[in-house]
Amino acid sequence: MYTEMFNSMQDQMEKLAAPVRKFNNATIDHMSKLVDYNLTTMRNYSEVAIEQMRAMQTVSDPKSLQAYINAQGEAAKNLSEKVAKDANELVELQRGFAEQVQKLSEEGLATVTKLETPVAVKKSA
Repeated sequence: MYTEMFNSMQDQMEKLAAPVRKFNNATIDHMSKLVDYNLTTMRNYSEVAIEQMRAMQTVSDPKSLQAYINAQGEAAKNLSEKVAKDANELVELQRGFAEQVQKLSEEGLATVTKLETPVAVKKSA
């Protein structure tokens, strides 16, 4: 009698734990993608900053200063396009994760509602 009840409880715990494991895996995958995204963007923006510092080092006279200043408009345009692209990429990463979490929540709720009531312990007379 107790064995049947414990087996039923164990089965239910396994069914309850499955959605949690899926959620944890999805979260870990998302965190990994965010870390990759952050490292890539940090590397890219650092390269842009270093390029700008090197370009500034070439200024030695009024003519090179004028060329540097004129190039700043293009550099600012390129940077703003890069920021917009990176922001869209981040939004898509977050949107994908949100959709995945929504789906897992629905699956988890369905799992919980399908669980059967544990076998009741019969009272002895």
